Amino acid sequence: MSELPNNQSRSARRRARLGQSGMSLLELMIAMAVLTVGMLGAMVLIIIGMESNSRNKTDNTATVLDQEILEMFATLKNYPKTGNVIIYDCALSGASANQHQALLVQAAGPSGNGATLYTTLTAPAGYNAGDIDWSQPTPTLATSTTQGYAMQYQTCSGDIYEVRWNIMEVSPNPSSRISLLTVSSRETVAKGSTLGMFFAPPGTLRTLIEN
Repeated sequence: MSELPNNQSRSARRRARLGQSGMSLLELMIAMAVLTVGMLGAMVLIIIGMESNSRNKTDNTATVLDQEILEMFATLKNYPKTGNVIIYDCALSGASANQHQALLVQAAGPSGNGATLYTTLTAPAGYNAGDIDWSQPTPTLATSTTQGYAMQYQTCSGDIYEVRWNIMEVSPNPSSRISLLTVSSRETVAKGSTLGMFFAPPGTLRTLIEN
């Protein structure tokens, strides 16, 4: 005996509701999966953006620091000097902790005086002859009591940069002595961290100074 029309209608509606419930759950699971993948992708983009911002900040600070030292040396009278000049940073711990006795004594090319330079034979990919070779040991650090061609410079934000420089005599002509000053720096300690930022690439600037 066939079902009555009302019974058939109720059965069809019940089957439709059950079918709709199943489809809704499946759609919800698919949506959750898509959302999870999207959130993971967004998190990766956020992390990459944060790393890029941090790297840009480090590079900009290193460039500004190099430029500051270049300008300081370039404005000295009777350059090159036979002694040193005092460079101040933002270190506050201890008396004279913010002073660095930066040496200015030059030497003839191609080696110059101070930090070791790359040559055409030793320069790796991405570097040029004349760039400062960071694979070599750090020159004597300039402090308040020691003269040197490198220093641990603390910025006012608390970051610490290692700075190295080289001074090379380009023209020995007594009437027009020209010096090539190369300065390079990179972050070694970020504020709030005791770990060195050794992945930070060095920023390098150079200028010619005429006496």
